[in-house]
Amino acid sequence: MNEPAITAAAPSHAGMRIPLIASRSAHGPDGATSATASDMTFIPGEDVLLLSVELPAMSPAQRRAAIGFAVEDSLAQPLDQVHVALGPQLASGSWLVGVASRDLLAGIAVPQGHRLVPDTLVVPAPDTGWAVLGQDGRVLVRLPDGSGFAADPMWTAQLWQFAGMPPILSYGGPLPQDMTVTETARLPQAPDEVLAQFDLRAGLSMAEGFRLSRGWAMPIGILSAFVLGHLMIAAVDLLALNRIEADRAEQLRTLLAASGISADDDLSDAVSRALVAQQPSAQGTFLDLSSEIFAAISDHAGDVALRELRYTSSQDSIVMAIEAASLEALQDVENTLLSAGLAVQTGAATTAEDKAEVQMTVGRSAP
Repeated sequence: MNEPAITAAAPSHAGMRIPLIASRSAHGPDGATSATASDMTFIPGEDVLLLSVELPAMSPAQRRAAIGFAVEDSLAQPLDQVHVALGPQLASGSWLVGVASRDLLAGIAVPQGHRLVPDTLVVPAPDTGWAVLGQDGRVLVRLPDGSGFAADPMWTAQLWQFAGMPPILSYGGPLPQDMTVTETARLPQAPDEVLAQFDLRAGLSMAEGFRLSRGWAMPIGILSAFVLGHLMIAAVDLLALNRIEADRAEQLRTLLAASGISADDDLSDAVSRALVAQQPSAQGTFLDLSSEIFAAISDHAGDVALRELRYTSSQDSIVMAIEAASLEALQDVENTLLSAGLAVQTGAATTAEDKAEVQMTVGRSAP
């Protein structure tokens, strides 16, 4: 018997390797049956945001409609630019959710009958700590809540330290030297239920065509004639609008020339240059800001532990709860961030036994 084929979507990260794991037909989220073909196409985990989301009791249709709004605050780009795929319900009662760029998904060719799966899911979710799989230039990580991520080794090591250096279950492959492995294991030969039920393209399938009965032929013909008449009127209006547009374009070129900006043939490019000259630089992203924060406080990695991390795209700020042995250590972290030119807003610190914890909102401007 031939083994089911496993393919990988065009990788966006050099050196990516995909473990070969056969999938099986299973029941998907909300009781739907997965594709009859048992094959999967993998997409690099760096391109997918995996979340574990708690939802109230609701019908499957309501759940699919609500999931986008439930994760909106966790996204760094507008909701209409991404596709939110609802995965299976996990043992904890929460739901696995995958988020990927619509443009990225549109550019991936998936064979007929294949499901699109982030390769992060080949690593089984651990009971505690982190489960990791090292590959050339990247590390796949799964967390106990079912979520996970893929990142380069340096980022993975920093995140592990700020997460309090949880125990590591390694499924093999190279890992950063400063990440201590607690236990090792072999990848299972068969996928777990999550991998067998997940499809990142869920909800993206095109609606199938339909056939009209003869009884609809005359009404459709009348409607077509009505629409055609309006289209002719619209065509006349369009000619008039084109003339107006040409006049406005000429006026705009004159204004740009008066400002010292040559419009030439590409008017949109000239307008963009004019706007850039007048507008402040665009906001950064989560990766930009978090890189600045982690680089600034890297010397404190062994003294503090990161307990919570949230990114607010509208304010380009990161809210993080950190824990240290004393209030003085927390103050040192705040002073280090301020010295790096970052804006810091600190909440009330709490102490318990020999630990102190505080929530900080960090951004490039006053939060």
